[in-house]
Amino acid sequence: MKQSVLAGRVTGLRPAQKRRLERLAQRRHPEQGGADLLGLQRLAAEARELELPLSLVVDGRGLCRLLWVGPLEQSGRLIERLPGSERRQGHDLRLLSCVGRGQSLDPVGSDALVGMDLQPLFWLRFSDRARSGGRWPAAVYGLSCDQAQPWSCRLEGELADLCDPGINPAEVNEPDGAQASNQVRQGPEQVMLLALVGSDEGESQRDIAELEGLVRSAGGLPVGVVRQRRQQASHTLWGEGKLREAALEARRLGATLVVTDRELTPVQARNLERLLDLPVSDRSELILDIFAQRAASSAGRLQVELAQLRYRLPRLSGRGLSLSRQGGGIGTRGPGETQLEKDRRAIARRIERLQRDVERLGEHRARLRQGRGGLKRLALVGYTNAGKSSLLNALTQPVAGEEVLAENKLFATLDPTTRRLELPDGSGVVHRLLLTDTVGFIRQLPPPLVEAFRSTLEETLEADGLLIVVDLSDPAWPVQLSTVHTILDSLGSEAPRRLVANQIDRCPAGALDQARALAADVVFISATEGLGLQHLRDLLHDWPQSI
Repeated sequence: MKQSVLAGRVTGLRPAQKRRLERLAQRRHPEQGGADLLGLQRLAAEARELELPLSLVVDGRGLCRLLWVGPLEQSGRLIERLPGSERRQGHDLRLLSCVGRGQSLDPVGSDALVGMDLQPLFWLRFSDRARSGGRWPAAVYGLSCDQAQPWSCRLEGELADLCDPGINPAEVNEPDGAQASNQVRQGPEQVMLLALVGSDEGESQRDIAELEGLVRSAGGLPVGVVRQRRQQASHTLWGEGKLREAALEARRLGATLVVTDRELTPVQARNLERLLDLPVSDRSELILDIFAQRAASSAGRLQVELAQLRYRLPRLSGRGLSLSRQGGGIGTRGPGETQLEKDRRAIARRIERLQRDVERLGEHRARLRQGRGGLKRLALVGYTNAGKSSLLNALTQPVAGEEVLAENKLFATLDPTTRRLELPDGSGVVHRLLLTDTVGFIRQLPPPLVEAFRSTLEETLEADGLLIVVDLSDPAWPVQLSTVHTILDSLGSEAPRRLVANQIDRCPAGALDQARALAADVVFISATEGLGLQHLRDLLHDWPQSI
């Protein structure tokens, strides 16, 4: 295994130049810190001759692991260029760069981004020539907490002074605990949000808050948000300058994933990943991931897998001809069939099988509905996390252990649950009806998800009446109510609807009047506190026949 590698713009180097660079890459540096002054001066001489910047990556033993020829912005992830396994690459890395003629010592742009990926103890940057009087300008930089400038100058002066092994990397690196924020974190995945905002600040804040809730429901941890005003459609949706800012912010915060607040086309997703150099997921993929985690029954897992395959099929990418095979007969000795085409065909076959299974699931649920004795059927519908499951538990009062899962998170339940509700009247006659808790809605529901869950949504479409539950403690409940009506209309629902305003014990007083203005027959309840439930039971005796 080679101690170090020579990489970058090495194709056009003369053999003598390449040999000199390889000898420089074999020089040892002090183990405790600093650098070999003579080696850096010879590196500067080579940079002057080549008219290119040169950079060394030195490990804690003083061994050079990589000599990069040319700008660092062309290296991609520098840590991946180091030879050997992670254990052999070493720790406590130092980055030493001769910046070249006419370039600033301050790390800026893509060079600064590459340096952040390496996470060095410090970054020593120096000019390729001495100034008048023999002074050789140099500066030592450490990672900073400042979003606008990820690197801050810790020491500045003569190159000979800054090469001193007595420089303490702990003092050079980030102060005030900033280094901890850049170390690899254990626990939830660190997610940075990328949002396009409009002129309505309140609406933008609500949309970002909802996206943060989706990330937390998926098991991630939002660590930052980068916003940009909406602009004309482009190949990335966000401007390249804003994306460079987002890439720096992601490295500063230690984010390992970027989530956008809108669905991306396959081309847009690839362009974003190329510019950010991080995995990118859009809002639809995030919702599909939540559904995959929440699916508990075989029917739920079946529908989620179908939705995921439909989403991913047009987004497949492969290595193309490098994975192709030649045929064995005359006329077949060509590039053959690529692995990507095989993957697409395999997924298409799987989608067909799942679609048939979903159709059989819909037929099974239709038979269940026919066998329910002609009882009146009502469905609880509404925005996700509005309190539908809590209301079902409060009305039906199931025995311990049979309650529907009710948690304060988005899409806590996916599978429709039907319970028998008995409503005695004053004369002793007991009226029975069926009450179904359905999957929650959300704005911009991914079309593959709607199509895959159509058999589940039929529980809503076949109901005799719909109780639309809203959470009055959520400031965005009017927008959520409008979203629910829009989705129901798009599904072709014609059943009577009645508004049920939940969380009246936690909402502001003005929300009650606002709800009355939207629906005169609104029913006010609190599912968790039991307020208004008896009034709701009394209304359900004759509704929806009285509509």
